[in-house]
Amino acid sequence: MIKPRAKTSVLLFLAGVLCVVAYAIINSPSVGLVETPLMNTTNAILIIMLSVATITTLVCSVDTDSILNSSTFKAGMSACICILGVAWLGDTFVQHNLEWIKETAGSLIQAHSWLLAVIFFFCSALLYSQAATAKALMPMALALNVSPLAAIASFAAVSGLFILPTYPTLVAAVQMDDTGTTRIGRFVFNHPFFIPGTIGVALAVCFGFVMGGLVL
Repeated sequence: MIKPRAKTSVLLFLAGVLCVVAYAIINSPSVGLVETPLMNTTNAILIIMLSVATITTLVCSVDTDSILNSSTFKAGMSACICILGVAWLGDTFVQHNLEWIKETAGSLIQAHSWLLAVIFFFCSALLYSQAATAKALMPMALALNVSPLAAIASFAAVSGLFILPTYPTLVAAVQMDDTGTTRIGRFVFNHPFFIPGTIGVALAVCFGFVMGGLVL
């Protein structure tokens, strides 16, 4: 049964999303409506969505105690802490050892550019973030004169976040599954996300090399 004011909360959420999209479009340099934005899009997203959450809580008479105990809130806060902490730590480690990584892996990547996808794949599992992986390793790859085709095609491999069953959204999916069919295996890697995720990433990289070879 749908709770009272549930539709109102959905409409408020959609209004917040539309505000974020509108702000991003208005501040876009390609549109050129605003020369000097008051704040960047990232900060605007935080302010708008937190404001929408506050308005929703007040207008829809949400029980704040139930928010703290909900599985969605716990998974979200776990994701914030894990992704921010691990991604920051991993990026710091990579940047500090960048010269050593270049010397060690440089010749190997130059000879076999497809290995860049393998590096992206496993590093993304350690850095917990596609953005952190790309930010830390893509400049290094370009500095090693990796071909544009290999860099673009290998980019899909930064989605290897599912390798270890510790990624917050993966854990949240297991917790939210009431059927009990989604479980973490005894041997760490034998979880239901590993095989389909690996196949998807491998096909995406292969497809990137094929399409890139035709377009570039």
